[in-house]
Amino acid sequence: MKTRPLYAQGLIIFALVSPLSGVTAAATTITPTPPPPAMSAYLSPEADDHNGVNDTVYQMLTEAGKTEGFRGGKAQRAWELRQSLEQRARQLDSIYLFSPLINRQGWLPPVIAEATSLATITDRQMRTASHVYNILVPERFVSNPPGWRQYLFAGLSIRSAPTDTVIPRNRAERTVWQNAIRKGWQEGRQSADDTLAANFNRLTRDYTGMMRYSILVKQNMITPPVIAEQHQSVSGNRDELMLGDKVRDLKQRAGFDLDKKKWQPLIQTRAPQ
Repeated sequence: MKTRPLYAQGLIIFALVSPLSGVTAAATTITPTPPPPAMSAYLSPEADDHNGVNDTVYQMLTEAGKTEGFRGGKAQRAWELRQSLEQRARQLDSIYLFSPLINRQGWLPPVIAEATSLATITDRQMRTASHVYNILVPERFVSNPPGWRQYLFAGLSIRSAPTDTVIPRNRAERTVWQNAIRKGWQEGRQSADDTLAANFNRLTRDYTGMMRYSILVKQNMITPPVIAEQHQSVSGNRDELMLGDKVRDLKQRAGFDLDKKKWQPLIQTRAPQ
């Protein structure tokens, strides 16, 4: 199992992909709170006719239009993001290489999270720690190593097509429908950006967490899982025959070793210049 230096890979990947959304800073302004409606508003209520469209039809068109627009906008943005990622497939393949992390017995390492400079404060106690490690995802058997596409494409489906479940009947209803489509479309595109950002965070967390496990194993700070193997040359029954049957069972998961006397520092040597 090879180790690679840990670094903020998510930042590198975000630099490769086109900007997802602009961030602007606005000055905080305090606006006066408007007063509640006067009694006249209750005495003579006025109905909003939505340009001639009654409330029931308006609500139906708005909800259906936003749903349709959301699906279409997210599918469009997902397609754009997928194309951008595929253009950088070589960089992503070289950065997120999971195959060397798989153990010879066929299991993928656990994901270890690290936090620094933590403090827990109550009325009667204050507790601090310089480093805290947690096993977020346990080790597991896999048939094939995961890849960045499995992580980044999750929730970014590009399959979407207009439906005819709701059709505006006149110009007024069409205006309501188009406004709802436009609003839902923008929300869908933003949802695709948010989905990719979350996927990037999960990919970087899992990959660096598995790399961190390999380092902690070399330092004897965590014990590897215990795997039991059984070999049978012939097995089965009258309806099934299996030759060379091999079974691997996970008997004990990886866990931290609290005996610091067993720990070994990891010495890094610099390459000659």
